[in-house]
Amino acid sequence: MLESRHTLDVKKHQIETDLDALFAEVGAAIEGAMQCLTSRSASGCGDLIRHDAQLNERRRRIERACLVLIVLQQPVAHDLRDIIADMRMAAELERMGDYARDIAVSVGELDAADLRPVGLADVLAMAGICQRMLAEAARAHHGKDAALARQVGAADDELDARLKGLVGTVLEAMRGDPALVSNGSRMLWIAHNLERYGDRCTNIAEQVVFRVAGEVVELD
Repeated sequence: MLESRHTLDVKKHQIETDLDALFAEVGAAIEGAMQCLTSRSASGCGDLIRHDAQLNERRRRIERACLVLIVLQQPVAHDLRDIIADMRMAAELERMGDYARDIAVSVGELDAADLRPVGLADVLAMAGICQRMLAEAARAHHGKDAALARQVGAADDELDARLKGLVGTVLEAMRGDPALVSNGSRMLWIAHNLERYGDRCTNIAEQVVFRVAGEVVELD
């Protein structure tokens, strides 16, 4: 029994280590996407797009480890909740990496015109909210803090409000100057990806509550 418990703890620790790395990589990805946006770096966009394959592989490795652990160790109670929550969080993080990649693709399609008329400030503000949400979700996960996790969803309202304001700004700009339509449409798509990134942060926070308290909640 003690040997089985030790094996389970070791395997769970390795899963947590990989999940921590995925949290960090996804946070770096959204930061890198915003750096690409402000610098218009083609090489930076390319690096970010290529790195997405590594995020996908890390998610698959976590998922495989979770499934093997369930089959071989047959965990119950809080151990099973931990493993299920980790597997779900890895899936959410992988999708967030996809959004960062998609932003980099959109940045590569922008022309050289000034982005301030088509909502650059709002996009950067949305990215800041996303980074804060992810950081809080990660802290809640590491600290097993259900109360902090419940606060993550509140920031999603702020993100939605920013998106609404940006849509109005961009549509007005495009109506006033057809030359802004190309960049404006891409900025709207970038903002949409950020909004979805925030939704995924909320989903992760829900998994923290499930893991810690055994409750299935909707925080948005």
